[in-house]
Amino acid sequence: MKNITVKEYSQLTDVSAYKMLEMLAAKNSFLNKQMNINAMPYSNVKYCIKIIYKTDSWEQIRNLFQICYGVNEKEFWNAGIIEYYQSQKYIIESFIAVVDNENKMFSSNNTDENLWKMAGAERLNPFNDTLPLLNLGKAIGMYPFDLGRKPYGEVLTLLIAIKIQGEVESDYQRLKMS
Repeated sequence: MKNITVKEYSQLTDVSAYKMLEMLAAKNSFLNKQMNINAMPYSNVKYCIKIIYKTDSWEQIRNLFQICYGVNEKEFWNAGIIEYYQSQKYIIESFIAVVDNENKMFSSNNTDENLWKMAGAERLNPFNDTLPLLNLGKAIGMYPFDLGRKPYGEVLTLLIAIKIQGEVESDYQRLKMS
């Protein structure tokens, strides 16, 4: 097996000889550049999450690497396939960890959740990426799409703080009423 370029690999009709590369360990390095999800803009993180779950073209994959590692088109296509596989695995594992972390952090054991669903909460699903920014923007007086350009780690910290504050205030009101 030869360490061909990504461009050469993308043009192969039979990639079975390269399937063993899926076993390589994940590595946060692509063309000597590293990815830092917490420093990436919030909106880019959300966009990358969508891409990894429904990647169906090399153009989307190239775009993902451009966002995550800051490489241009020529650099991406000329990279070695071994490095590509290691970096791709790191990207996928990292964004899956982000989704798992968010699900854990924003899960709720609120008794009003059933009422929320009955009220039609699923109609809000198309706005899942925007609503947290809208609520955060209201709380701190910023335009939601400006917040989307802020680092993911900072936005996530503020969203978690607002969520926990809301839960504490709700619990306080319940205790006060009982």
